[in-house]
Amino acid sequence: MRDYELIYIIKPDLDPAASAGVIERVNGFVTTDGGGSIVKTNQWGMRQLAYPIGRYREGQYVFSLVQIEPASAVRIEQRLRLTEDVLRYLLVRAEEAANEPAVEDVMGGAEVTETPAAEATAEPAAEAPADAPAPTA
Repeated sequence: MRDYELIYIIKPDLDPAASAGVIERVNGFVTTDGGGSIVKTNQWGMRQLAYPIGRYREGQYVFSLVQIEPASAVRIEQRLRLTEDVLRYLLVRAEEAANEPAVEDVMGGAEVTETPAAEATAEPAAEAPADAPAPTA
């Protein structure tokens, strides 16, 4: 299993219950169709789009960190493409970068939900001593 980042934009005119239903449906694509697991889901909220998509100028952004097999990524993207309430999506392989800030820190940390599987597999990050000199290039 590999870690993937899934970011998708939901139509802005959906009520909160319908938005939660879309998020659950997308999570079902990962767990049922992809045979994977959801590590965490972070709702970034309503944001303005860089360009209009159809008649929409803003959308509800959702970030999910998922663990799936590489072969099931194609099936998940196909299901996302056919979901009418999802305006755009991006599924990319997550890179391990210890020096970059967490996505929650960058986006201002909205609602974050973690699954128990994520807590069990999370390993504490090894930190360098504060008084250690910085490496030079």
